[in-house]
Amino acid sequence: MFPEWFQSNFNKFSLLLILGGGLASVQSQAALPALLEEVQKEYQKAAGIEAEFDQLTHIRSTKSEKKAQGKIWIKHPNKLRWETISPDQNILVSDGKFFWFYTPPFEKGDRGQVIIKKSAQIQTQFLNALLSGSFDFSKTKAQIETKAPNVFLLKPSENTAGDVKTAEVTINQATKKIEKVSLVHVSGNETTIQLKQIKLVPKLNDSLFQFIPDRNTTQIKE
Repeated sequence: MFPEWFQSNFNKFSLLLILGGGLASVQSQAALPALLEEVQKEYQKAAGIEAEFDQLTHIRSTKSEKKAQGKIWIKHPNKLRWETISPDQNILVSDGKFFWFYTPPFEKGDRGQVIIKKSAQIQTQFLNALLSGSFDFSKTKAQIETKAPNVFLLKPSENTAGDVKTAEVTINQATKKIEKVSLVHVSGNETTIQLKQIKLVPKLNDSLFQFIPDRNTTQIKE
């Protein structure tokens, strides 16, 4: 089993991949809103994005909050690197075929741990097309509701986006960049990911999306 952190966050990464390059794919039969059309065109000009993030998760069962900060890189169509810097360090990397989730040693002398899993083992129907490089979600279907000129609510069909029930996307109208994603999970938990220092980059080296563990790392293949 993957740790709870990874299982819950995988869906967040997947939503970011969608929002980073495949916004047109998650629409229903209606036309894509004009602002999202503009965003899509700008993002598709780049190889991918890099950004810093602040994450806040409201946990319904314990009525508590968790905060995290770090940096992400996303390369179209299905590569990502998610580095959490605080409060605890960890790295999630995907090259489109495998996922590596790495937790460094807590203390000197300890061993780090990396969990390795094929992406095909954790895809849902909604993510299959995305991670294979196809952005045709006509069979999956998802609705987009305009809540404000720059705020859109995505409602994926049931059982097509993991534990994500809805995703609210906020666009910076001046820069045409996605600056906030708010997720509501089936469990009732809510996660807000605020993006900053966003860059649409013309090139991202594939080595950034691979993970080679050192001798002091325990490997768990699932």
